[in-house]
Amino acid sequence: MRAAIYNRFWHSMGGGERHSGMIAQVLAADGVSVDLIGHTAVDLDELSARLGLDLAKCTLRLVPDLGDAELARLSAGYDLFVNATYMSRLRPNAPHAAYLCFFPTPFDHDLPAWRKTAIRMIGSRLPASAQNLHVRFGAGWFPPEGGRLRRWTWSSGDAVLAIEPGPRRVLLADLGRVGQPGEGAITVTDEHGTELGRFRVTPRFQQVRLPLAASDTGHELHLRSDSFAPGGGDSRTLGVAVSRLRLTGGLGVGGRIAQRFPWLLRDPADLAFLDGYDVVLANSAYTRSWVDQLWRRPADILYPPIDVADLHPADQREKAILTVGRLFAPGLGHAKRQLEMVRFFGTMVRSGALPGWTLHVVGGCEDSQLPYLRQVERAAAGLPVQIHPNAPRSTVHRLMTTSSIFWSATGYGENETRAPWTQEHFGMTTAEAMAGGCVPVVIDRAGQREIVRDGVDGFRWSTVEELVGRTRQVAEDGSLRSTLAAAAIARARQYSDEAFAERWRELAAQHRLLVTAPK
Repeated sequence: MRAAIYNRFWHSMGGGERHSGMIAQVLAADGVSVDLIGHTAVDLDELSARLGLDLAKCTLRLVPDLGDAELARLSAGYDLFVNATYMSRLRPNAPHAAYLCFFPTPFDHDLPAWRKTAIRMIGSRLPASAQNLHVRFGAGWFPPEGGRLRRWTWSSGDAVLAIEPGPRRVLLADLGRVGQPGEGAITVTDEHGTELGRFRVTPRFQQVRLPLAASDTGHELHLRSDSFAPGGGDSRTLGVAVSRLRLTGGLGVGGRIAQRFPWLLRDPADLAFLDGYDVVLANSAYTRSWVDQLWRRPADILYPPIDVADLHPADQREKAILTVGRLFAPGLGHAKRQLEMVRFFGTMVRSGALPGWTLHVVGGCEDSQLPYLRQVERAAAGLPVQIHPNAPRSTVHRLMTTSSIFWSATGYGENETRAPWTQEHFGMTTAEAMAGGCVPVVIDRAGQREIVRDGVDGFRWSTVEELVGRTRQVAEDGSLRSTLAAAAIARARQYSDEAFAERWRELAAQHRLLVTAPK
């Protein structure tokens, strides 16, 4: 039997990747041939080590990023297809399929109200062919920037654009090196390495034209250019700025409208892709409740696996607070709010509280989020704060098993009712820290409520004053800290790798995911 686990973010090596990777590990252990499908090169040994998994029996299959239609075609070659890609709208063609849902974030969640109205009134009337006219930014891009008249997106010097299938077209783009002296060059190749174009790039934006042949599978364009460090506190490595990216030719009226206003195609009411799945697997009861509300589909809970076996609580704990989570700025999803936590800690230290205590900030940080990391570092200057970006798993485990308190503030300052996707959908690092003997003092929202029982194995807070008060209470009362830590360790065992494997096998049997069709 052949199975595929599709996750376009394997390279980020975060909690979602451990969740989906554990499915792969269990399947492989049960004798299934497993491919990990992604678009960005990653070392399988490093992935295994960073996630604490045994993926030696799995194969990493890198495929060009040619859009959902090509992935759907590829999925037909597997008996089981598990889609573990956040916000994916892929409808697979495999005999059996499962959608691992980290949260059912609406596809128009970041659009203003007037655009959402336009989607309902205009977008739904565009021809079906317009759905395959996207130009999508793949790996190697920084978040958009600029003003109202022009916005642009910087490449890292080696970036990918994915073009959906379609007729002969011309890709138009304005290329420049905004605010930088001198010129550069950029080369565009396709997924086979064939050079499609070479262009000169100046400080001013200039339009380029790139003819594209008709394709039933789409194109994966690689943009490779000279790179530079802008300086002035900006630690990014930049290649070329791309603005006003669009396709022309052979599109028809509806296609031209879709290309001019691509957001018109982001209809959250279009849930037909879900019909291709036997089951939706939610990572928490919180996520399941929103799947029911937003997708109007039932879901089964498959809690993330917590690596409790490798977390051995130390007998002697350090006077340290720990927070763990990917470093990225608010506005890009469920931000972990490291900047706010550093500021909260700084206020406590300056008031004379927590003498001798240290705050450890741990988390993966992609190049696009280095400016946010610099913000956190500036806020931590002069404080007993240690920041560990992209720390190895050994460091994370050491801090989880020796620190005394764990903080989480995901969702702070956000409206949980209007934007539930900004909350902590489960809280893997909270459960891991509890397994290591940390006492959690976490925000009283979303998935954290499922993990931490207030006053039993930790505390939950709703205001900064409560965070400060509960932290001081745990820090100053050693007996209370020991009692809560013991309860936290026991609580975390409910989310062990073994519990995960048992639950996955139960769900796979219930939904007949591993039943092969007769030959």
